[in-house]
Amino acid sequence: MFTNFTKIFLFISSYSPLLLIVTLQTREDYGYWSLLPTALAIISIFGLLIVRRKINITSTRELEVSRVQQKDAEVMAYIITYIFPFIGFDFNDFNNLISIFIFFIILGIIYINSNMIHINPLLCAFRFHIYEIETSTGSNYTIVSRRKRMIKNEKLKVVKINDYLLMEKST
Repeated sequence: MFTNFTKIFLFISSYSPLLLIVTLQTREDYGYWSLLPTALAIISIFGLLIVRRKINITSTRELEVSRVQQKDAEVMAYIITYIFPFIGFDFNDFNNLISIFIFFIILGIIYINSNMIHINPLLCAFRFHIYEIETSTGSNYTIVSRRKRMIKNEKLKVVKINDYLLMEKST
């Protein structure tokens, strides 16, 4: 299983589009300090690539899909609910920045503890898809895969991220 440190990288990377917007909206008022969100976004993207590499070298287990449902729409709901409202946010007020920082810490804790790490716009941008599956043994998982389509009775080689989330290993 992956560590909380990995989950934090996945959380921060899910907000990297917003971090880039924050940089653009604060560059005139905060100068070089406004580059911190972009630096955080870049670090989180590299973290995401490291996680992907770790998955490719981790041993897999095979499972058979008995039921599948695509869940890509969850990412769009995430963007609309959590990122879009901040586009018009006044980042020039330091109190607003502190407030949003506190909000993101609380949101990060909820995100990680609620096993939502698969809801990440960057995964979607990197052409990953989210599926909810039931295996032939009756277990239910969320799986992140590059497959555009997953079908019943298909056999998958997966890596366990946590008790509820799997990632299909690239072939």
